[in-house]
Amino acid sequence: YPTETHHTKYPTKYPTKYPTKEPEVLPAPVCGTCNPISGHNHCDVTTSCINTGKRFHCACRAGYKATEDNKNIFKQFRLPFKQFEFLVFTPEYTECKVPCDNNMKPANELCQEVPLYQHCEA
Repeated sequence: YPTETHHTKYPTKYPTKYPTKEPEVLPAPVCGTCNPISGHNHCDVTTSCINTGKRFHCACRAGYKATEDNKNIFKQFRLPFKQFEFLVFTPEYTECKVPCDNNMKPANELCQEVPLYQHCEA
């Protein structure tokens, strides 16, 4: 299997017997949104459908998160939403019953173990 490499000026081909496999790219998680009309959203009762400026998301109550698996952005994430970075957001149908590591701290220090997810519009 020939592979081709391009240098700035000199394209070259080098034969190799071991083709390289492309790394598997996982799809980006969908940032779950919710319908803010009561009775029309599917946020768990431990969350609320709140407006984050451009979208509505299911938010855990302050000091709580969905799972101990802090980096699982398919289950929970925080948003760079000014003055509300302490809230943990979840997809619909997701419970928020796990206390954050520092749930007795001031609001600006809550749930810092859950990463901010930059790829959702707040």
